[in-house]
Amino acid sequence: MHPSLIIQNGQVVSPKTGSIARSDLFIRHHQIEQVGKIDDTSSKNTHFINAENLYVSPGFIDLQVNGGGGYDFLQATSTEIDAIINFYYQHGTTGLLPTLITNPISHLRKIMDVIKQKNHPSVLGVHLEGPFIAESKRGTHNLNHILKPDLDPLRSLIDGFQDLIQVISFAAEQPGGWELLDEIKKIAIPALGHSEATYEQTIEFVNRGGRLMTHLFNAMTELHHRQPGAVGAALDTDVMVSLIVDAIHLHPAIVRLVVESKDIKNICLVTDAISAAGMGDGTWSLGDVTVNVENGIAKSDDQTLAGSLLTLDQALKNLVSFTSISLPDAVRTVTLNPAMLLGLDQRKGDLQAGFDADIVIFDQDFNVHYTIVMGKVVYSRETVNTP
Repeated sequence: MHPSLIIQNGQVVSPKTGSIARSDLFIRHHQIEQVGKIDDTSSKNTHFINAENLYVSPGFIDLQVNGGGGYDFLQATSTEIDAIINFYYQHGTTGLLPTLITNPISHLRKIMDVIKQKNHPSVLGVHLEGPFIAESKRGTHNLNHILKPDLDPLRSLIDGFQDLIQVISFAAEQPGGWELLDEIKKIAIPALGHSEATYEQTIEFVNRGGRLMTHLFNAMTELHHRQPGAVGAALDTDVMVSLIVDAIHLHPAIVRLVVESKDIKNICLVTDAISAAGMGDGTWSLGDVTVNVENGIAKSDDQTLAGSLLTLDQALKNLVSFTSISLPDAVRTVTLNPAMLLGLDQRKGDLQAGFDADIVIFDQDFNVHYTIVMGKVVYSRETVNTP
């Protein structure tokens, strides 16, 4: 029988109410059963965590992860998927979208099949970043695999994986892009990314049902005072934006600008992390692209940024450091907001009775002490006590 778990004396962070309150949590059958003072601690089949002086938060959700711990989702076996996810457990991530960048349709389908068969509880779906992107904004995506927007290759790509695919990033402004948007809306979240869309085209993307701007500022038309571009449209609407807050992809002043311009409920932090995350400097891969990591910065051979080595605990710490945002609002950007975007906010993204017991416990320096997925401790810096 799966043991119950009681988390005692923690500072419980609620992104939904924007509050922090000292409380206990009682977890049973993979769910949070009670939030509040728990007096009955006599059960012999109950484990205890003393969260004194620690924050208790919903588990972090990452919408864009290419790999980590030395492995790349685009090449991963079932065992390597476990290794990637176990690495992110150490940093508080309880749910993520393996992100597959531009590759041949046959290879993307092969990897999606591996992910689908794996059916890992922390995999909340797949993010397809490409292959329908603008060549001029391709970043490190392989030019040879980029496709023009067209319904036939899209349908070939997604057939059989409609329930797995959660986000598709593409260049909606290209000929055929609006038809692609209409088709994507049926099965996934349309995201504008690696795009040369103008301000006007981005406004149209949002008005037609586009819901996310992938890694805002990066690989899109820039903010200019006479041509606001895709960035200007993102700041001028209530579309959701994702940010890579690693002080490399975005200057801290830009992070402050976004936080001051957007309602906090429309901001998600992502890592866009690659296989090198957690591994340090050296030569790594992103799909079939060689990536060189030096001083913690990942670049392709032509010196283009190639994802990051970021983890969400560090991104959260950076966000709080760069801005005047409250801790509950900061936590919201890695919990409730991505859960809302994915349509999972009735069971993930907050700490309420009846919600999935996906929880991270961290200290004031954002060091993760425990990560809990569906009521099971999957990472611990300390010993979990039994009565």
